[in-house]
Amino acid sequence: MMARTESRIQSSIEYDSDTGTYRATLDDDDPIATSLVLCLARIKNITPTQLPPLARTIDPDALEAIFADAQNATLSFSYAGFDVTIDSTVTLELRPHGEHAPPEWN
Repeated sequence: MMARTESRIQSSIEYDSDTGTYRATLDDDDPIATSLVLCLARIKNITPTQLPPLARTIDPDALEAIFADAQNATLSFSYAGFDVTIDSTVTLELRPHGEHAPPEWN
């Protein structure tokens, strides 16, 4: 399942060069926390294990619970040098702190 999730993440990340923001629409079948970590690792061109544990920033179970039945929710927090915003459509928006080069994988 992890390989399938990684493949979907890679194909769903978009970069807006005007705003310096990355966006991805997450699959409902994948845990939000897993998708977030895989997305950030892809953007930073590192392995997921090179990122700090997400649980030091936010409880992954609580993250899932917030969006399990939410119809109009938005959550923002900072993680691994990025401002992260997730909304109830399970759209992930990542804005790097400071300057960040466009992804090398474009």
